[in-house]
Amino acid sequence: MTSATTGTTAPGGILDGIVLFEAFSPEERAAVASRGRVFDAAAGTVLMREGDSASSLYVLLDGTVRVVRDDPFGGQVEVGFRRAGDCFGEMALIDGGSRSASVIAATPVTVFELERDLFLALISPSPDLLAKLLRELSRMIREVSERVVREDLERRARIAESALARQRAITQAVTGLAHELNTPLGVCVTAASHLQDLARPGNGPLSTEELREPAALLDANLARAVELVEAFSAIAACQTAEPLEALDLRRMTEDAASLFAVQHPDLPLVIRIVPGAACPWIGYAPHLERVLHHLFANAAAHGYGGGPGEAEVAVEPATLDAVPAWNLIVRDRGAGIPADNLPTLTDAFFTTARNRGHKGLGLAVVFNTVTGPLGGRLAIDSVPGGGTSVTITVPQEL
Repeated sequence: MTSATTGTTAPGGILDGIVLFEAFSPEERAAVASRGRVFDAAAGTVLMREGDSASSLYVLLDGTVRVVRDDPFGGQVEVGFRRAGDCFGEMALIDGGSRSASVIAATPVTVFELERDLFLALISPSPDLLAKLLRELSRMIREVSERVVREDLERRARIAESALARQRAITQAVTGLAHELNTPLGVCVTAASHLQDLARPGNGPLSTEELREPAALLDANLARAVELVEAFSAIAACQTAEPLEALDLRRMTEDAASLFAVQHPDLPLVIRIVPGAACPWIGYAPHLERVLHHLFANAAAHGYGGGPGEAEVAVEPATLDAVPAWNLIVRDRGAGIPADNLPTLTDAFFTTARNRGHKGLGLAVVFNTVTGPLGGRLAIDSVPGGGTSVTITVPQEL
């Protein structure tokens, strides 16, 4: 990581629109701005380190930073992101204590820095300025406290709702798995019994032709049973804990598309990622990769029937239960889905292509993963002949 580089002196209006200084007059903001400095820093720059003496307030003018804290094992825990217009280190203006977290540039950033001593020298002769600052700090702390309580209640409700939905889906999957396994296992029992009859004394030596059909039945149906168990294991894997990662959602989507193309060179599906700005996300990358893999496979198999086609992926800002979120939208221009099938698409073992060997578990895995460890929502829109659009909404920070 690099250190912050010194830049130029801040212009007078640099603090216009910054919440902490909203109560200040334009002249007062200009006076504060004249005491600070603006600098640029590259991605990866440590702007503030946990435990260091707090001597400055920072205002993020452009870009995104990560807020992290050290854990007891020497690692780092993601606390959140700060974006343009946000402040960090503001308590340094009051108490000058030690930093409670580290702040690292997630993208190239432009930052305004105001040293505590310079700020105190400005406001000491003016009790009115000090009162305004204290009012704003108190209001910000109160709003943060209220938001934390509200978000915790919303999170608990969302978890309870998702847990109930997953429980229903898993119950359906268990019931469906038992039903689906009965067929291949029944065929295997019949084939094994036939082989036993052929091998009984008095039936003469077995010919290759006599063995070929029951052996082929055993092989094909045991393979089908194994695939069903593996698919069901994928549904169970949706509940497995993974380490949280801080990453760019758009770049992760590009990597998932590239990996899918490598793993399925026989599928003529072109995946195009809509370009755009970085999309900072704290979440479970393996779970989201699994979701995208199933959606790409679905587009290829059902949207285009295995023929040539294109899937487009877009990442857009959204909200989920009043929390900042990302919409990850996967679109194809394929055959589309009849309206009657839309309500049951995520049910385990629902498929319109069983005669082509499809088990109907892909979207069940997607639903359980999105509403489970990803803490999000899933919406599917489709028109027969007009393609399908799948929207995954996930919180920007899990």
